[in-house]
Amino acid sequence: MESIIQKLDRNIRQGTFFKNVPLALKNRVIKKITTTNLIYFFDKWRVLTKKYQQGIKKIDSSFVRVGNYYLDSRLSLDKKSVIYSLGVLTDISFDLALSENYGCKVFMYDPTPISIAFMKKYTANTRLMYQPIGVWTENTSLKFYIPKLGGSASVMSNQASNNYFRAKCLTMETLMQQNKHNKIDVFKADIEGAALPVLNQMIEKEIYPEQIIAEFERPRKNKLEINAFFNDLTKLRLKLKEVGYQEYILPRQRALYYSLELLFVKKQTAKNECI
Repeated sequence: MESIIQKLDRNIRQGTFFKNVPLALKNRVIKKITTTNLIYFFDKWRVLTKKYQQGIKKIDSSFVRVGNYYLDSRLSLDKKSVIYSLGVLTDISFDLALSENYGCKVFMYDPTPISIAFMKKYTANTRLMYQPIGVWTENTSLKFYIPKLGGSASVMSNQASNNYFRAKCLTMETLMQQNKHNKIDVFKADIEGAALPVLNQMIEKEIYPEQIIAEFERPRKNKLEINAFFNDLTKLRLKLKEVGYQEYILPRQRALYYSLELLFVKKQTAKNECI
């Protein structure tokens, strides 16, 4: 996420300091207060999310921290590993850790203007294969809506209907064909609500990465949408279990219970690595 200093610098350079900065600071304060972990129990939907994730197994000593995520250490990675990372914004600690630790390329996708500007600093890094493209369930162009309080843009929300941009989107099947990949070792998706439909389509197309990291963002206050979200997530978890995945809840420190970060590992592969 873009820091306060980065926003100040950007607005000074664009000549929009006095127009944008006071509102941005106000929104950041509101967001900080509403997402604090100290008062989560006043939000019944965060309490419900906590209850929902309590039945999911936690990671243990078999897992290793890679940047800001965890992976199963029993599944080996090397320079030939195929890594897909969807969702960049301004945090690529996961991507850098993978590329530096294992010498592999990381295929990164995020069409947001903030990400495009941020990734210009890494154009010389030949292991970071970044493209300003969105990932969706069809090859098309979509509107990405920018949240009122800042953060990542999403195709799943139109709360700020006058604040959006259009971007090219491709399916995972299309991207794999373009990149000449027939398998995926690690798939990470932090794409603001789009992980559910994208993963459902990958299962339909029998695209089964060895490890899947996905953040599932819960709708905020609409009861019908929240209930539908949990039902859809449960269905996806069952589908992944049926095709041989073990699931784990990933630890997080900030904005607890607004979303769930899960790791899915192909059980048979992990077992074979231990033999």
